[in-house]
Amino acid sequence: MTCYFSCHLYRKVLGALLLGMSLGVAPVAAQAQQVAPVVKTKQGRVQGVQEGSLRVFRGIPYAQPPVGPLRFRPPQPPKRHRNPLAALQFGSKAMQTTGATGVQGSEDCLYLNVWAPATAKRRPVVVWVHGGAFTGGSSQDNDAWTFAAQDTIVAVSINYRLGSLGFLHLGPRLGPSYAQAGNSGLLDAVAALRWVHQNIAAFGGDPNQVTVMGESAGAKLVGGLLVTPAAQGLFQQVILESGAVQAIRDTATAGAVTRDLLQALHLPTAGALLTLPADSLVRAQARFANGTGGLQVFGPVLDGKTIVAPPLDYLRQTRPPVRVLLGTNLEEARLFSGPGSVLHEPNEEGLRLVFGSKNSSYVWQAYQARRGSQPDLDAWNAVLTDYLYRLATYRLADQLAAQGTPTWLYRFDYADARTQPIHAQELAFVWNAPAGSSAAAAAAATATAPSKASNPALAAAMHAHWARFMKTGQPGPSWPRYTPERREVMLFKADSQAEPVLAPYEDPAFPVQGYQR
Repeated sequence: MTCYFSCHLYRKVLGALLLGMSLGVAPVAAQAQQVAPVVKTKQGRVQGVQEGSLRVFRGIPYAQPPVGPLRFRPPQPPKRHRNPLAALQFGSKAMQTTGATGVQGSEDCLYLNVWAPATAKRRPVVVWVHGGAFTGGSSQDNDAWTFAAQDTIVAVSINYRLGSLGFLHLGPRLGPSYAQAGNSGLLDAVAALRWVHQNIAAFGGDPNQVTVMGESAGAKLVGGLLVTPAAQGLFQQVILESGAVQAIRDTATAGAVTRDLLQALHLPTAGALLTLPADSLVRAQARFANGTGGLQVFGPVLDGKTIVAPPLDYLRQTRPPVRVLLGTNLEEARLFSGPGSVLHEPNEEGLRLVFGSKNSSYVWQAYQARRGSQPDLDAWNAVLTDYLYRLATYRLADQLAAQGTPTWLYRFDYADARTQPIHAQELAFVWNAPAGSSAAAAAAATATAPSKASNPALAAAMHAHWARFMKTGQPGPSWPRYTPERREVMLFKADSQAEPVLAPYEDPAFPVQGYQR
């Protein structure tokens, strides 16, 4: 993966000792005196580790390994185990590229992690879904534990299958057994939420007070969960940061991506994909779905079985009983238009790669219309931000508000010498990780974005809004609900305040689906 995606996955947890130090854990010798926490789940007992005030369980399998005959198939329930499972290390990442030609991770990747306050009992739960363009990232890349440590919320992070292994539409080629192959990664998230629903009470969490939270591709996957019938009832609230339902692809587009992969592998039929080495699949997909050009290639599929209706139509018809907090950053697209990107300068070919042949012309026309009112590069980045994120977010907010769903909208505008309001920059503020934490130390070596928020007061306020939403279902009295009558957005900046939405950008001709072939 190029830095344009990997730079926002800057939450690399370095290990139990470093995290424990950040939370004030006693030295290792003293830790040895602590009793390792053991929790009884439906599948058997799991043993974790005590880290300060938290009981931490890493690498719990929530489904059977999707290998061999289970490749491209819906996740199967995890098997029971007689002996206590040592949940001490993160499970393998999902298969993904690293660098120019390398591959990391494993097909055996369906694991989750739990951070539970030692005193938790029927506490709210947050389930974190990582981003990474549906081709990278893992459950390790997060600071979800800050909600457990600071707010006594039980925090969970999950892996899910990525790229061709998670979102390759194969039903028309391989038959009914693979009808849901294009939604394997989405069904993984459903399976993880089902595990949470069945087991989280044993960790002190409330299965009836679950917030699913994601950023970027993670938010788009959460958007997929919103419109997946099998997921309904498994969560009560969602937080979508820089993502909505625009990643859900029609079968024509998903089928074209399957053809691209077969061509990259020089395969005449799809049958060989069932036994081909997984690293060969991942390397082949990188030839057409890597870097900025691959930003929207993969995602869930409107297959008629997992997702049964176009997303906004489904929401209009079913009105899922959830509460929603969602938003964007002011200059999202500047992360993806740096030197070396296909979007570095205004060009139609780059738009075709990012938006697909059917959608790119709308974006180019919008750019041409905007050029007269601001410098070319500013107009270019503003239009990219609109079509990649803002348009989809406002459409979803408007649909939810129109049907009476409790909805709160935000935009991250804060800028200073260290922070610009580009894609993923709000994460450091939302996590509000303490100085010296594991994420802060890791990010110093790997991230372009600061791991610790440059404005502590703003970070504390944003984190408090998110935590309050998880606990109470609303982010606080200073943040008004977004309604058709009162269309207001909370602007997070040096002097944060709610302001009316003044004619949000809309292009009626542009499809709900962001990438279309």
